[in-house]
Parts: sequence; structure tokens; C-alpha cells
Amino acid sequence: MKGNLPPRARQSKVAKTAEWRALDKPWKSLLLIGLNEVQLPEEDDGPSPSMMRPRRGARTRRGSRGASSPMEWLSKAEDVLIDDGSPVAYRLAVLLIRKTLFSEDWDDSWDEIVDDLREKASSKGVHPAWSKMAEATPILAQFAAFPQTELEEQEADDFEMDVARIDPLNSKSLANTLAAFENRSSDATVKMALQKAKAQVKGKRGLRDITGLENLEGDASIISVLLNIHLGNDATDSLKELAKSDSDLADAFTDLVQLRNGIASDWNKSRSLTGDDELSLARKQEAWRQMPSEISGLSSTDIQEGLEMISTPQQRESLTWLKLSALVREGSSEDAIELLKSQTVEPDADMGTLIPIVKKLGEEAFSWLASQIENLAEESLSEIVTDDEIGETLRLATARRMHDMGASLGIEASIDLFTRGLDLTRLAEVLFVEEQRSIDHPHATLLVVHLLPAKTKGWDFSTIRKARRNALSTVEDAEVPSAFSAASRGLILMLDGAAQSDDNWVVETLDKNGIKAFNNCKQALKDGGDGLADSKVLDNLVKSVSEAKLTDVESRLFNAVIDTLRLNRASWLLQTGKSKGVVELLDGLLSGEVTAMPMMQAVRHLVLEYDIGLTNLVSWYQENDPQSPWHTLARAAMHVSNNDELNAARDYKRAGDHEDFDYEHKILLHRKALIHLAHAEQWSEAVSLLEQEPALKSALTKRFQLYLNVSHVAANKRNTDEATRMLTNFVKRTEMVEQENQFGKFEKVPRVKHSEEELDMLRNYPSSHPRPLPREPFSGRVKAALNSLQRERRRNRHTFENRYAQAMMHDPSGEEIYEIALEASAEKPLEGLMLLERAQNSGKFNVLDIKRLADAERSLFATHRHNLPIKQRAYLRHLSLSPLVIVDTNILIDELQYRISEELGISSEASLDIGGRGSFHRILKHRAQEGIIHLWLPKLVQSELISIAADVGRIRDRFADTLVSEEELAKALNKDTLVDIAKAVISDFSTWKPLDLHIEDEAEDEEIRAELKRFLVEHSEVYDEITAMKRIHSEPLRTVIDGKDIYPETADQTLMSLCTAMASRPLGELGSILIATKDSDFALVARAIDERFGFGVISNSRNLNSWI
Repeated sequence: MKGNLPPRARQSKVAKTAEWRALDKPWKSLLLIGLNEVQLPEEDDGPSPSMMRPRRGARTRRGSRGASSPMEWLSKAEDVLIDDGSPVAYRLAVLLIRKTLFSEDWDDSWDEIVDDLREKASSKGVHPAWSKMAEATPILAQFAAFPQTELEEQEADDFEMDVARIDPLNSKSLANTLAAFENRSSDATVKMALQKAKAQVKGKRGLRDITGLENLEGDASIISVLLNIHLGNDATDSLKELAKSDSDLADAFTDLVQLRNGIASDWNKSRSLTGDDELSLARKQEAWRQMPSEISGLSSTDIQEGLEMISTPQQRESLTWLKLSALVREGSSEDAIELLKSQTVEPDADMGTLIPIVKKLGEEAFSWLASQIENLAEESLSEIVTDDEIGETLRLATARRMHDMGASLGIEASIDLFTRGLDLTRLAEVLFVEEQRSIDHPHATLLVVHLLPAKTKGWDFSTIRKARRNALSTVEDAEVPSAFSAASRGLILMLDGAAQSDDNWVVETLDKNGIKAFNNCKQALKDGGDGLADSKVLDNLVKSVSEAKLTDVESRLFNAVIDTLRLNRASWLLQTGKSKGVVELLDGLLSGEVTAMPMMQAVRHLVLEYDIGLTNLVSWYQENDPQSPWHTLARAAMHVSNNDELNAARDYKRAGDHEDFDYEHKILLHRKALIHLAHAEQWSEAVSLLEQEPALKSALTKRFQLYLNVSHVAANKRNTDEATRMLTNFVKRTEMVEQENQFGKFEKVPRVKHSEEELDMLRNYPSSHPRPLPREPFSGRVKAALNSLQRERRRNRHTFENRYAQAMMHDPSGEEIYEIALEASAEKPLEGLMLLERAQNSGKFNVLDIKRLADAERSLFATHRHNLPIKQRAYLRHLSLSPLVIVDTNILIDELQYRISEELGISSEASLDIGGRGSFHRILKHRAQEGIIHLWLPKLVQSELISIAADVGRIRDRFADTLVSEEELAKALNKDTLVDIAKAVISDFSTWKPLDLHIEDEAEDEEIRAELKRFLVEHSEVYDEITAMKRIHSEPLRTVIDGKDIYPETADQTLMSLCTAMASRPLGELGSILIATKDSDFALVARAIDERFGFGVISNSRNLNSWI
């Protein structure tokens, strides 16, 4: 009690001592009374000092009361009245304070107990500390009179060592042990340090501070040992100190520390400990964790004991493999298999131990290992892949896992295994990342190119085709990998059209029937064959292939060839207009589990061109690529097959709106949409699309646009008069005529005229298409317009049209109709012929009458054909007049390349048409040979083809993607040879010869040229888009008009002018003038050209079929 310190300072210093923290609250209350030198209260003092009053605790944030005051810690008088073992001095002090400071609560009967306690204190004495308390507070002044007891020297604490046989790293055990030592400790400093250490051990942050406990002596050194080991500190000194008290325990902890440091002084002794205390178990466990070399010699029973001790997966796995080795060594194969199948390997399994075990245990063990591939790390997997004694299936599965992990797997091993396993997706990922890999590994690259599943993501088709080009440049000279047999190589080269001198590999692979079928298929598709591999022959080939002993690679390639033959058969049937069975054939090609990307490319182009509805194609896209515009297109074609016109139209529009389709295809798809909207009689929607896409007008005839607008106004707006006016305005013409004025002079004045003949042809417009359009309300409005014009001109009821209408009202006879037509043709040949056309389309005549009407029409045509220009004959569909097809150079080049390929021995019979180019040149030739069409090449086209053929470098570039050596190309591709081939093409494509040898001069007609120029300028928007589209690939030849270099080159304009001139002439019995070209300068304005100039444009077989 330093007099110079205020009570608060004293209290603060005391609170920092260990002894203070060791005191219970009642004792702390007594000490605080002394520290604060509490005085005796006087009667007039009023309330007790503030520290002595119970204070009303303020509410905390959580609503509870604050901490209680020190006076509240003081024991109640009632608690110490009866002897509870507490010191006499303590009980007396509590009662004296209660009586003095809380007199209002005092019971006078308690005075006797106070006197009794005072006598005991006087006789037995009190601790010297009470005399200090007497000096501090007068309340306890009487304690100064009591004798003081002598203090005994404190003995060192005696701890129970068995409680310390724990694993110091086990926090729970350590906390319990510290609690036990705390209870037995008499040293306040140690006790408080133990209390603090125990709390930290139990806390989230763990033990951090062992100040005061790090270097204890005697029995207490066990505390230092435990805490230092727990913290990972050097416990050497503490262990030496402990050895003085308990050497066995010190040795045990020393062994534990050394084992955890990787030192096993006596491994067998440590792993064989029999004690069940935690320390012994920890030593035993750590011993097993050492995994010394001598463990491999233990029996399976001993190793099982170790397994029961070890908890870490990696060590358990290692011991398990050692046990397996022991079981195998002991001859217990069944137990070994059972144990093996119950295990799951860790990523870094010791394959050096595991693989020999698996090999000894056989097939069941290999199956188990295959199931564990997903769990293994790169190093472990690598050991499986490189072990040639392991089966191919397991090595392939391992290689797949390594590839997917991005692990380092040798390129050669990857390609070999992925090839044998036909893992084409991963093989593509190996080969396509670098161009050089496709060059170095051409066979594997071509395998991927032809068989890669269409659903594979990450590789666009252009990348795959580029890889193919690289592979073709080296495949003939490259060494054939072991994964490819002679048959595999032959089939790959066949799919790429390689020139092969023999087919020995076929003889060695297929049976007699298969060889015969294979050769028949090849011959059918060669030039000179009919282009059709017969279904029965294909079935025989399929049967032979299915029965042959083939590798997976051979089987897949054979099936690819067969599917290609089937597809080419379907394509040829479509191109020649023979569509029966095609849908089933194509749908069958898509019915397998895997559809190759080239096959998908080829099929979808057929769908685009021919509107084929394929259920399996729609299903494939729905499952694999539902957002693709080709999915929408396939669905549209399916709607067409189901006669669902409206949904077909809407899906074609959606497809056309997609950015994946270029301008040319966009126009094509929107045109399809319009046609199906017309068939669905959705006039409003059709007109809306036409207004949204102005460029469509160039792809549609004005008559079709009129048809849509008239039908829309008549049906939707219910304004028949307006619809009729639209028709009369369409046929309204203004011509200049000479007329006498008021002065008697003749001058030219404009006169409005309506062409009834043109209106009459419009009446038959809906039926003039290969697939007739809905007749109403359009035909009704045409009839109303004709009646209106006739009323205006006061025509009588005996016009040919009225006579025809009256005859058709009842049961018309063919003779009556013919008489009317005959009379009409005398004035206007076309009008008479059109009456016969309409009669045949009316549905009111039987088959025999229709034949008679057709004969009559042919007879009438023979009479008047010299007065019927070709452009008017397009309406006379029942005459079946043959078209004259003028073939453009871009079609002839395909034929030229085809013939050169034959000279080089290049075979295309098993190659897929992945770009949808078709074989239009062959179809044209085929149709000409059938006598269905005539072919003619103007001098302009002939000279251009000869010029191209003479350009050896240009021709050579077209064979860059073919399997022909440079030497063979150089030998075959010389100027003279190429020109001769071109001349042969010209000869074969010139089945018609004009009687007028100067007919080509008419292409220079000024009026025609001027009209063509106006046409081109009117369609400048379309030609601007076409030019931009062409410039993506190269700079095209263009003509400048009005400062814009966007118009077709001069040669193309000459062809247009020539066709216009020919369409205006009555040339023999030709039904139409057609120009066959793939040039978008023609194709995108084909309908507008037909309507304006009277000749048609055909760019594929389907276009041709619509004219014949």
C-alpha cells in the first residue's frame, strides 16, 4: 500500500498481476476495499461512497445490463454464516464489512457468529496479509490485534505425468491436459499462463503466446515440452529437463519429434508399440508414415496394421499397393482382386508399383485401372501411355485424359492412339493447331477431314479445308503410319479423288460380291455411266463390308465411301428432276449416331437448293446447333414437305435475316419466303416483306409483285376497285401518235392505251408456274379489269374472250374452244394459243380432250410460229418447246476441269460436293443428249474459254487441291493439250446452230444497249451489293456507268444484249432463251431480266428443271 499512489492507480497496477487474475471475485472485492482505503461511514454522511453503492448498469447495444460493481462481488452475509471451508479470517472480514457498510441489512443475531469468529482468529492467528488490510481500512482495524501465522515455504507442484501422454498437436487433448495442470498448479503466474494458453488453444486463432511456460523446471517441464512441440519450437532443452523427472516420457516425446522430422531411430520398435495412449498411437502412426524401404518386405497382415494407423489418402494408397504386392506375392489373387476393385487411386499414385500388380492380376485388374483414369495425374498417366504391354483400349483412354488435361503427350503417340480409336475430335485438336502438323501427318489429317463429326465445335470449315490442302501436298510421298492399312490409305485417297493405278487393296479386303459391287458403283458414276449407283448394288457393297474383317478405321472409311455414293446418287436424281425416294435416301444418311462434317455440308446445300424436308436434319440441328440459321432453313424445308406454307415462309425469312448468309443467299431465301406466303394467301405479310426488303424487287418479276399487291388490296383491304385500277395501270402505255390540230397541221401527241392482250396473259399468270399460285382474288380482278376496258371501248359480246367465257360456263367441247382459238389466232396468234392453254388448265376436260387440245395447240403454233417471238412462247407451257441454253464461261470451266481430271486419272465418284456446286455442266450435257434442251456457245464465249484454257497457270491453280504430282500436272497441263480439250468442250456444247450467221451482231443494237443501260442503272443498289460481295475475294472486272464502277463487265453486257435480241426473234421451235451462268450479275436479277428482256437465267439444275 504505497501512500503516494491514489486508489485508482493502485487498482490499475494490481489488476495487471497474475495473483489478481487468480483471485475469485469475492476475494477481489475484499482487496478493492483495502486498495480504496474505505472508511467508516458517519451517521450524517448520507449514502455510501460511490464505489460501495450497487450501480444501475447502463443498457448496452444489445439491451443487457453492463458489468456489476466490485461491491456486488462480495459474498452475502448469509453465505459465510455457516462454515463452508472458507478461512475464518475471510468469513469474519465479510461479516464485518456487511455489518459496517450495510447495517440496514444486518441481523443482530449474527453478532454471536462474529464474536465466535473473532475468538478463533485471536487464538489461531491470521495470515500476515490481514494486518495490511487492517492498516488500509478501519473497517478491518481489529485484524491488527490478531496474531500472525508463520508462512510455510511453498513446495514445487507435483504433476500427474500419465495425463501428459498425448499428441501435442491434438489441440483438444492439449487443452484438457493444460486444464488438469492448471488445477494442480499453486503458482499464480503459472496458473494464469496456463489459463491463457488453454483459452488460446481452444480459440480459432490457436496457441500464440506461452510466455512464462516455455522453460519450466521439474515436473512442470512437461508443460514446456507439450507447448513447444505444439508450436513447432525447439523442445530439446525442455526434453532434457523432463528427462530428469521422467526419462521414459522424455524419450517417447523425443521419438515423436524425430519421427515427424523424418528420422526413425528404431522404425520397427516405433511401428510395433502396443500402448493405447495417444502418445504411443501418434508415434506408431508417424512411424508408418515414414514408409522406409523395409516395409516392402512385410506381410500383408503387418501392412494391414499400418493401414489401420494411416489416415492420409496418399499414404493409405501406397500401403494398399504394398499390401496388394504382398497378397500377390503370397498367392492370394482373389483377395488381391477384391482389394484392388475396392480402391480409388490418388492422382500421384505410384505406377511403378501399381502397373506390375495390374499386369499380374490380369483382365479384371486392367478393367479396374481403366475406371480410374479420371483420377490420375499427368505423370501417372504418362506411364500407362508409354507402356506397350498395356492394351490399346486402356492406353487410348489414358491418352484422351492426358489430352483433355492439357498434359504433355507426345504428338506421335497422340496421333497414333487417336487414329486407332477414331477419336477424331481430339485428333483434330492435335493436328489443326499448327499448319506444319497437317503437312507432317497427312494421312491422319485427311482421316479427320473426311470423318470429323459435324457437331465438333471449335473448327470452322475453312480451317479444315486448309488442313486438307496442306495434307494433299505431302500425302503421296509420306510414309504410311502403322495405324493405316493399305485399305485405309486407298479409301482415304479415293475420298479425295486420287488417281489410283490399281485397287488391290479392295481385292484383299472384300469378298467377290463386294468387289463386283464396288467396281459397279465406280463405273456408274464415271463419265459415260448413267450417274446412278444402283441401290441394289450399294446394298450388296454394304453387306460385303459388314461381313469383312475390318479395323475400326477401315470400317468407318468404307461407310464414308458408301454414304458418299448414296449422296451423289441423290444429288444426281435431284439435278435430273427425279426426286422419288431422295428424301428417304438422304434422311437415311443422317440417321446414324455420327454424321461427318463434309456430309452435313453437302446435305444442307441440297436442302437449300431443293427445299428437301429431312426429319433427321432438323433433329440433328435441334440437338447439336439449335441457334444455327441452317437449323431454321432445315425446319423451313420440313414445313414445305408438310405443306405448311405459312411456317415455311416465316422460317425462310428468319434464315434470310441471319448474318451468316451473304447478300445473294439472303435474296434467295427472302424470295422463297414470299412465294410461300403467296401460297399461304398471307398477302399482307408478303407485301410487308417486299416493302422491308427493296432489293427483293430485282429478284421478282413485276408481274409477281403485281400479283401480291393486287391480292393484298383485294383480300385484305377489301377494295376491289383499287385492285382493278392497279391492273389497268400496269397495262397502261403512253404512245405518241400523229393528230391534226386546229390549224390543220399534224403533230405528235401522247395517247394513253391499255393492253388487253397483256391483261389477257395476266389472267393465266397464277397457272403459268410449275407450281400454280392461288388464282383468287387475282384472276377475278383481272377479269374485272378486262370487262372495264371493254365497257369503255364499247366492245360487243362477241369478242373472242367473251365467246370463250360463255363456252366455258357450261360443258365446253374441245372443238368449240379450238374454233374460237383458231379465229382469235388469225388476228393475234398469241391470244388464240393462250385460249388453248387456259382450256387445258381449266380442269373441265378429260384426258382425251386435253390431248386433242394439245395437238390443236401444236398445230396452231406450227402455223404461226414465225410471228411469235421467243419471249412470248414462255407462256405456252403445254407445247413443251425445247429451251436454247447459252452456256456462260464459268459453267464451261467446270466442264473443262472435269475433262482434264479424267485425263489425269482423277476420280470424283466418291468425293462429296461440300460447296453445293453440283454438276451443272454435266446435267446440261446430259439434258442435251436426251434431246430436252439445245446448247449453244456464242463466239464471245468460245474465244473466252479458249483464252482461259491457254492460260496454263490459271488452270493449274484449279488443281491445287487434288492428289496429282507436280510432274504429272506439268506433263498434262500444256497449252496445246488444254486448248484441244477446250475445243472438244465447245463442240459438245454446241448442239444448236443459228440459221442466221450474223445473229451475234444484233448484240450491238443501239436500242437494246440503251435499254440495258437503263436496266442496270435502275438496279444499281443490287449491283453495288454484288460488287461489294465479289471484292471480298478479289477485285472484279466492272463497267463504269454514271461514275459508278459497279456494273457487269463488257462481255457480260454483250451476252445480255445478245440474249435480248434472240428472245425478240421467232427462232425455229425454241421455247425460250436461257443463259446458264453462276455469275450473280445475272442470277440476282434473273426475274427482272426475264420480265424486261424475255430471256431466262439458270444457275443450277433446279432452275433448268423449271423451264423444261
